[in-house]
Order: sequence, then C-alpha cells, then structure tokens
Amino acid sequence: MPTLYLTTPGTRAHLVSQHLEIETPATASTDPTESRQDQPLIRRIPLHEIEQVVVETTTSLTIYALATFAERGVPVVLVRPSGQAVALCLPPAPDLPTRLAHYQSRLLPDFPLSVARVLIEAKIANSRRLLQRLAANRSQPAPPAVDQLEPVRAATLRATSVESCRGYEGTAAGTYFTALAAYFPAHAPFERRSRRPPHNPANALLSFGYSLLTHETTTALHAAGLDPALGYLHEPETGRPSLALDLIEPFRAAVSDGLALDLFNHATLQPKTHFEPHDGGIYLNPDGRRRYYTAYERRMDRPFTSELTGQRTTLRDEIRRQLYSLKRQLLGQGSFEPFIMN
Repeated sequence: MPTLYLTTPGTRAHLVSQHLEIETPATASTDPTESRQDQPLIRRIPLHEIEQVVVETTTSLTIYALATFAERGVPVVLVRPSGQAVALCLPPAPDLPTRLAHYQSRLLPDFPLSVARVLIEAKIANSRRLLQRLAANRSQPAPPAVDQLEPVRAATLRATSVESCRGYEGTAAGTYFTALAAYFPAHAPFERRSRRPPHNPANALLSFGYSLLTHETTTALHAAGLDPALGYLHEPETGRPSLALDLIEPFRAAVSDGLALDLFNHATLQPKTHFEPHDGGIYLNPDGRRRYYTAYERRMDRPFTSELTGQRTTLRDEIRRQLYSLKRQLLGQGSFEPFIMN
C-alpha cells in the first residue's frame, strides 16, 4: 500500500500497537450498483505497509499517529476535498549539501534555463505521444496537432531564456488541449482548460490529478533533500511548490490526462453521479474521489519498461528517478534526464 487515503467524511484513525486502526462511518453510496454500508467499518493496517498518507480535512488522524509517521519518514499530506494541499508533515530534511547546491544553482546564469528546456521539451514530447496513442487505440490517423507540436518541441531546446520556454509551453498547451478535447466522451465534454475553479467534470479530473502529482512530487523532493519551493521554470512564490510544479510537467499527459480519459470513457466516473458543485466550480464528490484514488494508485504502480533505461519501472518510480537525476546534476554527478513516455 504505497499511499493510504483517508477520504470518507467522519473517518477516524488512530494507532493500536503497530497498526493504524481506521473507523469509517456508515454511509450510503450514491452509486446504485453498490450496497449500503449500514454499520461503521473498522479495519487495521500494519504500519510497515504504509508509505504515504493523504488525509482529507473531513477526516481525523490522531497526533500520536501523525508523530509516529513522521518518525518513520512517512509523509502525511493534509488536503481539502478539492485536492488542494493544506499542510505537509515530514521529518526535517537532513541533506544540507544538497540544499546548498540547490540554492546556489538558482543563481547560476545557465542552470535554470537548462532545466526548463528539457522539462518543457519532455512535456511536449509526452503530449504528442499521448495523442498518437489515443488515435492508434481508435484506429484513427494521428490528429494534426501531433505534427504542429513537433516544431514547438524542437524550438524549446533552442530557447534562450526561461521566459521563452514558458512561451513555447503555452503555445503547445493550447494546441494540445484543443486536440485532446476530441477524445473526451459526449457526456463529459472538455471545451477548454479551466482551473480555479474547474467549470466542468473534465477539468475537475485534470486538476485533481495534477494536485495529486504535485503532492507526491513534493514529498519525494523533501525526502531527497531538495527544496520544493525553489523551482526553475515556475518562479518561486510564497506558498507555491515551484520545483514540484516544474517536475510534474512531463507526467501530466501520462498520469492525469490519460487517466481522466480512461475514467470517463470506461464509465468508471459519471458526471451526474460522481461530481458536485462547490464554490462556483465542479468537483469530485466523496464517491468520485474514492474511485479516482483507486484508479490513480493502480496507474502509478503499473509496471512497464522504461524508454530511457530499458528497465522495468512504474510511474511512481519514474517520479523518484527524475528528481534524483536532478539531484545528481546539482551535485556534479550526472546530467538531468526527464521522464519520457514509451
């Protein structure tokens, strides 16, 4: 169990010996195919099976359990039901040489640009690959966007400033999302990208997936001794995990975009059943979040052969491999290699 999600409103969790005991209140699912849970559900999970915990603000976790997870190096992320992070509980990062190298790199004239170039080039390459894969799965020709994105991808590697990289990324995103919209089903259309708030279920799923990727990358950066707030592509800003946002760029298509399409096209999530309006936007409801978390974990831990290394890996392992690649470059031990889809 790489990640434990405490999401059902009213859920309470506390330690019992070397186990986490979780009490989930009686609920009535909004899905008519699922049976009602008339009695509270109590289950115990061995602590050694838990690698990360995501706790929604509608649930509770005891301070003793929180401290125990910190002592074990298990990150605990507190999130709102929308997926927005509220807090992150981790032990102090012990790797001072890495932190110093990270801070110094931000002041070097060429380092931020070199990282920004390869991240955006990889993001565009992976966006093209997803569009090609979607077309092939439907026995259709690749959309024109695949050819349109190629010169933008190539130009990114010749960018002379971080600002230029951002410009190429914006151009590519507009082309990509226009093409991606054709693969969303009619009952869950995607007209345009909307973020704060998401204006329809398609955007809600994309944003939710990006949030999970950001949380996961943030905790991995802390564990590696890097500062999630000090990015290269995204400008540092108080409260923003800029480096985590940098490093999720190559994963957006492979994880969040592809998963959103799968969940809608296979009717795992239904707009009228698993979403609800809130604060002017549309968000997953508790049943929808539970289904999404299950699908997300399955996707992140599905084995495949890496295009870069030729080794068996998972998307979760690739997040760690990519950030440790950055760490090695910071320490003068190698060059940064971003994630590339097969």
